[in-house]
Amino acid sequence: MSVDECAARSRELLRACVGPRGLVASADFAHYGVVWARDAAVSGLGALASGDEELVAAVVDTLDLLAETASPHGQIPAVVDARRGTRDFGEGGAVDPTPWFVILAGEYVDRTGDVGTAERWWSTIDAGMAWMACQDVTGSGLVSAAPSTDWMDAALTRSGRTLHLNVLYCWAARHAARLARTFGARPRVDPDDLRRRIDLLFWPTPDRSPAELHDRGFIHGALPVAYWEAAQGDRRHFVSHVVHAAIVDRLDALANVLAILVGIVDADRAIRVLDALDELAVPYPTRSLDPPVRGADPDAMWIRSAEHVIPERWRNLPGRYHNGAVWPYIGALHAAAAAAAGDEGRARVLLGRVAQANRLGEDAPWGFHEWIDVEARPRGATGQAWNAGAFLFAWERVRGR
Repeated sequence: MSVDECAARSRELLRACVGPRGLVASADFAHYGVVWARDAAVSGLGALASGDEELVAAVVDTLDLLAETASPHGQIPAVVDARRGTRDFGEGGAVDPTPWFVILAGEYVDRTGDVGTAERWWSTIDAGMAWMACQDVTGSGLVSAAPSTDWMDAALTRSGRTLHLNVLYCWAARHAARLARTFGARPRVDPDDLRRRIDLLFWPTPDRSPAELHDRGFIHGALPVAYWEAAQGDRRHFVSHVVHAAIVDRLDALANVLAILVGIVDADRAIRVLDALDELAVPYPTRSLDPPVRGADPDAMWIRSAEHVIPERWRNLPGRYHNGAVWPYIGALHAAAAAAAGDEGRARVLLGRVAQANRLGEDAPWGFHEWIDVEARPRGATGQAWNAGAFLFAWERVRGR
């Protein structure tokens, strides 16, 4: 088994997930047999990296569908079922599909140079960035979200200003700014200023204050105290989220690897983050959250009233589902982040382990399972497109292309 074999099987899987109106999350599970925006965006990164004409065309179909079904305010739906003509914005109100839409559109233009096709998405991109800017409810320049509004959309949640969502917002802002200039418009968000604000709030240091986020310097008195406490010691990763005056200092793996890919940190700190993530990448990359949330739940991340009514497959016991299980798509992005940081050796090791994770199967090999539990057993739906897409994206990066 080699990473090249996994890449070939990833392309096959993505082709199997090409639906009539875009990339579906999985052809093996009816609930995922529709266009889930965030899944389709990650899958689309790999589809673009593949250079396969059918897969690139599926990215265009996906973006067309999401643009058609956006809300009047510019919000991209969490899921669209083109067969039934329905869309859903999520019980919590999905926020991350909107920046993912902008990211995928921008990556499409970067890969293909096809500005003409992208022009039909521009009004949705611009409206989406305006809608995202309205999620800055603290006046800090950073967006906030309610629980269950991103990929962790079950009963284990983050809320307030989350690293994950703000890094996606920054990535989207970069693409939107370039496209705005292309189409003769003014960018709504300054990506460089946004990068600085993310670095300031989510990587506390003793020589800075969260008051710097606010133009007039006024800030609730409790947050500087929490910030100062979080700034002590040798920081190895970004904090997960900030809600009111609480700084939740867990290691959110996806958010941290995206922060490296988007260039929020310099090279030295990128390696420091990768060192911290090493502990979450054995035997397979990468466990989503460390430490997992347990019974006491001091950070109030677990919505227990929701957990008991959610089907068992989506529950969050420690080491399962969002609560510290292995997610191969995160592992692939982890490998891509190592490559982006210039650590080729680590990137290759990680990618090899992700290939092994995708190969797992209870009935047959190459299951491309949704997630892997704390006992290293593959769980969730098989044939996950974003596992394949993230792998192709990382495979290209690791090979230096």
